[in-house]
Amino acid sequence: MMTKRLLAFCMVFVCLAVTNVFAGASYRDHQQLTQKLRGLADKHPDLISLQTLGKTVGGKDIWLLSIGAGDITKKPAIAMVGGVSGDHLLGTEIALGFAERLALGVGQQDVRALLDSVTFYIVPDVSPDARAQFFAPLRYERFGNANPSDLDRDGRIGEDPYDDLNGDGLITLMRIKDPTGKWIKHPDDERVMVKANMEKGERGQYLVFSEGVDNDKDGQFNEDGEEGIFFNKNFTFDYPVFDRGAGEHPVSEIETRAIADFLFGAKNVFAVVSFGPANNLTHPLSFSERNASGRIITGWLEHDATINRMVSHTYHMHVQSKGSSAVSGSPGDFFQWAYFHYGRFSFSTPGWWVPPAGDDGKPAENAEVNFLRWAEKENIPDVFVPWTRVDHPDFPGQEAEVGGIAPFVMKNPPEQIIAGIADNHYGFLMHLAAMRPRLDIVNVKTEQLGRNLFRISVDIANTGAMPATSQLGQRVRWVQKPVVRLELDRRQELISGRTIDIIQELQGHSSTERSWLVRGGGTVTLRAGSESAGFKQIEIKL
Repeated sequence: MMTKRLLAFCMVFVCLAVTNVFAGASYRDHQQLTQKLRGLADKHPDLISLQTLGKTVGGKDIWLLSIGAGDITKKPAIAMVGGVSGDHLLGTEIALGFAERLALGVGQQDVRALLDSVTFYIVPDVSPDARAQFFAPLRYERFGNANPSDLDRDGRIGEDPYDDLNGDGLITLMRIKDPTGKWIKHPDDERVMVKANMEKGERGQYLVFSEGVDNDKDGQFNEDGEEGIFFNKNFTFDYPVFDRGAGEHPVSEIETRAIADFLFGAKNVFAVVSFGPANNLTHPLSFSERNASGRIITGWLEHDATINRMVSHTYHMHVQSKGSSAVSGSPGDFFQWAYFHYGRFSFSTPGWWVPPAGDDGKPAENAEVNFLRWAEKENIPDVFVPWTRVDHPDFPGQEAEVGGIAPFVMKNPPEQIIAGIADNHYGFLMHLAAMRPRLDIVNVKTEQLGRNLFRISVDIANTGAMPATSQLGQRVRWVQKPVVRLELDRRQELISGRTIDIIQELQGHSSTERSWLVRGGGTVTLRAGSESAGFKQIEIKL
């Protein structure tokens, strides 16, 4: 019943939010984000606290917003992380939007009851140095932080940055007409460049590069600019040792160390929700016995994959996902680390996808063509830079043009629809919180066996939909399993059973029985639970 009431409340609140409060939502820079977070904490000091997990090399705080009532460390928690990829601004807006909507609802009985039993940890931006490029005079899709790095590993740092050849403040593409090229204009939209298909007899006509100049004369363009290490390549699972932006070793950066240290200390987190390129919410991951049974586990375990399907179904109830596709993760990314090395349920979504733009309701085969068709249909301006001739010093005497789809626009929707997207994700996240593991002690029985001997039997029940721990988490030392503790006084003696008993597995909507033989009268205390599943304590009279 709690879930249904909460879901109904979410739907009502979402409708109010769209029309009254968030209609003018926009992408906010780091200063605006900081002001909003401080405002929320100042307005609700009894429920919301703000702290910094550290400062980046660029001098920006990595903010953590904690929301909940009472001792928030003793209640099941959801950790939300935005800015996982520096070019994905929407994730920060969804995370911040959730906090704003939750703060508006604290006066409602259902929301207040939820905050009495659930904690929300929100890190809206873990890539503040990279995300700042969206607001800079020169705009390009940046992934790395402000730590100076030799991205092309040639012994020099920052020798080949981005160059704005047409002076529009945007870094797009450049195409050079060349018989040795491997690119052609797309037959359905000549603005888009695609690789020539040799099997179809197509012959390349262009070279295509990122807009820029080969400053270090190594045949590459913009391969060693100001940006440093990528947050989403610097984690320990499947670490891509020699990849550009991965860093010298895993968790080498302030940002990755800050979030890893915080989460390892947050024992009450039962699920991590990140907003970025990985996607197992519209398309849940499949169980692979081969990947799940190797010496190094690289696939979700069977019971966890079942939970992924359940949560995906919940996501579809709230979020439209036409045009979405599954992305299982990438080497060194945060999404996979949160499951395989942190041991929690890890859910990720980009939050928005370019809708299908074909007349038949299907997307065009080429993603860029589909995007341009959709933008034209919806009258979205400034998404394409027309191809313009330039004189390029690296290609004297050749036809060189600069143009293409503007940076950020294919991954971040127009500002006028941010509010609706945040509303839908608010509903999903509230629903996910209602599905949390909830431990209870039920069916308590006390039998008198004679000679001052008593048998105590109880069921330790999980009344929530989510398991007390993930199946993988049962193997990870950082995940605390539920513990049952029977406390006796001096007049009492334990004949059989354990005073401290660990529950290895407790699925959602299930229970496990425990019993003890105790000699002596009076009252015993029984406690059961864990930080990530909640606690329950009862007194049993003998």
